[in-house]
Amino acid sequence: MKMDVENMKISYEQKRESMQRLSKYANVINLVFTDYNRKSADETMMIKSFRKSNPESTNRKTHPDNLENIAGFMAEEIGLNVPVVRLMGRFHDIGHTFMGHSGEWWLSEIKKNLGLGYYVHNSIGVRDLLYTHNIVEELRKALYSVYAVNPNQKEEEIEKVCEDLWLIFDGINSHNGELSEATYIPNTEKTKEDFEQELMDCHCIEGYDRKLVPATPEAALMRLCDKISYIPYDMIDGLREGMIDRLDEEYMDILVPILTSDGKMKPEEAVIFINNAVTKQKYNALAHKLQLIFAKDVAKNSTKEKIAMSEKMSERMHKLRDINNRKVVNFVLMKEDHEIYPKALEELMYECADIIKYEKILYRLNGAEQDMKLSEELIEKYQDTPYLGFVKYIARTTKADFKWTKTMLQNAKQQAINDEMETALQIGKGKKSEKKVKGQEKRERRIKIYTKLFQEQIKAMQEKGYICGEKEIEKMKEFQKRCVLESYPSDSEGLCLEFATKYLANLSDTEFMNLLTNTGKVNDEQYKSLTRKYKDIDLKKEYMTHGQWDQISAEQSMATKEREILV
Repeated sequence: MKMDVENMKISYEQKRESMQRLSKYANVINLVFTDYNRKSADETMMIKSFRKSNPESTNRKTHPDNLENIAGFMAEEIGLNVPVVRLMGRFHDIGHTFMGHSGEWWLSEIKKNLGLGYYVHNSIGVRDLLYTHNIVEELRKALYSVYAVNPNQKEEEIEKVCEDLWLIFDGINSHNGELSEATYIPNTEKTKEDFEQELMDCHCIEGYDRKLVPATPEAALMRLCDKISYIPYDMIDGLREGMIDRLDEEYMDILVPILTSDGKMKPEEAVIFINNAVTKQKYNALAHKLQLIFAKDVAKNSTKEKIAMSEKMSERMHKLRDINNRKVVNFVLMKEDHEIYPKALEELMYECADIIKYEKILYRLNGAEQDMKLSEELIEKYQDTPYLGFVKYIARTTKADFKWTKTMLQNAKQQAINDEMETALQIGKGKKSEKKVKGQEKRERRIKIYTKLFQEQIKAMQEKGYICGEKEIEKMKEFQKRCVLESYPSDSEGLCLEFATKYLANLSDTEFMNLLTNTGKVNDEQYKSLTRKYKDIDLKKEYMTHGQWDQISAEQSMATKEREILV
């Protein structure tokens, strides 16, 4: 035990030293990363960019800006590394797809159905930076250019900075999935190898991203700041877009205690402040006030080793989030979204994958770092087609990207096999019922085959009087695997589909919609309907939540209720 404590202390000190190095070069890191941060004011946060009516509604540009400022303020109050926290905040959502979480979930559901893993924005961003853009090498070149004009900087230090960069990537990768935690204790023993495995597992294991523990207090702080940033603005955006027309009694019951918690307002003053903010549309004043109270509470209760909110404030903030989920966030997706987008996405995936197969791109990418002739040939051939952006994208694939993607898909397929066999086994034993989910027909078909085989084998053993133990089950699983393997995409088909999906995930809202219209996936009438403003829609009649959002929202609400019992 003494040795473990000593190792933890050494690991902690090493990370502090690494963070100081990163801080020293924060400006250079920011310049290199910024070239790949395409998030703009025209991209979806919660409010879909094509449906918003108020230009001030939060977007993928204003959210990270807001988060960065909150995190920087709190890091200074707590005594953490301010430049590194600000870097993490600025780029934490760099991997968000078109249409925010919705695009990410639709792509992930399609991949799950095929047995090709999952997509979550936190790890998509890190994966792109590391392997698609080879950002470490680019940073190394930038730092050496600094070194060339500044002899005081040593080569050894530059290499250490590049090695330390994983701590920023870890902050981005582990920012997702918070439930209702009041306290965040970083895993200071986490290594670069641990982070790399986590990045891989986020693509292979469903819900894995919600279980990550950051390696540093800076990353833990940024993760909490994400909630402090978006929770007040989800409410405010609901008002701006007409999803709610007032802050009703349920909202007032939680907002008044928050606003009076620091003793600077009396309850009646808080009520006046809230009503004034709503009637005069001084929404930012209300959001900023809530954020400041949350931030000061965290600063008061945190140390360099532990990021924490007081139990009571955490309970209130998460209750506000749960109210937002029910009254606002639930209404951002319409039924037509689910009817049009997933189908169009899957068609685009297969069309792009067919281009890779037809042009024999996999073979050429596997044999070269970047095949420049391939790029020239494809650009010329697809110049006047909607797929020009895709062929430009795929031709830039690096050898590292190709290798990582191949390994990821192998792991993802194995994980899918294990998960689906386990589900089938539980159904076969009568402990679980078959469940039909729209869009998951291929997965359900595989589970059905597994289930039938399990039932046949278990019945045969029982008829012979054999006991069906763990060893027998494992033998069954090996047999199952061989029987059902052909129901999954082949390795080459999986690679084609993954690179196609990766391209689609890279698109902005506007690029995505342009691709849909240019390929005829969306006609004029559908486009007109898809871009209606929220204020023009009967939300309660037309809305439809996403299955994954339903699950996350339920988990969040359950965690809040459990915390209330503890408090």
